[in-house]
Amino acid sequence: MKAKDYVESLFADYEDTPEIVDFKEEIAANLTEHIRGLIAKGIDEEKAFAKASAELGDIMAIADEIGKKKRNEAIGQMYIKAKVPITKRTAGGITAASGLLLLAVGLAMVMFFSGSGNAAWYYISAVLLSFACGLYTYFGLTQETAAHYAMKNGRALAYGAVCWAGFLGAGLAVVTFFLDGFDMSSALIAKTAFIIPAICAFIFLLTTEPKRHKPWLKAMVDQEIENSMRFHQDMVDPVKAAKFGVASGGLWILAIAVFITCGFIVGWQYAWLAFLFTLAIQVFMLTAIFEKKK
Repeated sequence: MKAKDYVESLFADYEDTPEIVDFKEEIAANLTEHIRGLIAKGIDEEKAFAKASAELGDIMAIADEIGKKKRNEAIGQMYIKAKVPITKRTAGGITAASGLLLLAVGLAMVMFFSGSGNAAWYYISAVLLSFACGLYTYFGLTQETAAHYAMKNGRALAYGAVCWAGFLGAGLAVVTFFLDGFDMSSALIAKTAFIIPAICAFIFLLTTEPKRHKPWLKAMVDQEIENSMRFHQDMVDPVKAAKFGVASGGLWILAIAVFITCGFIVGWQYAWLAFLFTLAIQVFMLTAIFEKKK
């Protein structure tokens, strides 16, 4: 009981998260067991408690790390769940884009089911559809979100124009391909005139895109990268990896030699077993070299 009270006093300033509660219980159990072991050796109870608590180590550093991680997660969740209101400008733009999209699809369906041979309506439908995609892109990028700041109007307009050109080229290519009797040459003209320039412009915009992440998201991404690097450093020791590479190289050279020898002496139908045994040996080597020592 004394050990538990002592641990509780250490964590008086910490919030009782599930991680901290489990951590406290584990420390209290270890401390109690350590005290009992010292008493069994003939040490006085008070001295045993003082000695065990002194040997406990820097548990507060671990607690701070747990608390920091929990705070980062809580902050991240708070911002993720926070709803950034959609502006009237964005709502109007999205509504207009949706109207154009429905008009384009409806127009194409009416022309298709009516059996009309007027190709102009199909081209008009393709143009309306491309304008709708461009508007969706522009107003979507200029709307602030929980994770990203709004993009500047000029750059968002460039993305919208690229999207418009790309979908226009795709729509014209599809229409001309079917109306011209599956003639690929007319579709390639639309591809060359619209789609290829749109792809090149899109790649340029992406490679020159400034960061729009909000600070909390950048902090979370940096933390995830750090955790991933630490995980891989713990999993892979460069010295062990070098040893494994050298040993594997020698093993496979030996396997090739055994394969050739067995092929001439025993027969090629059995020689391939050398590679099977080599693969099995390499798996055992992998386990032995990279096994974590407790």
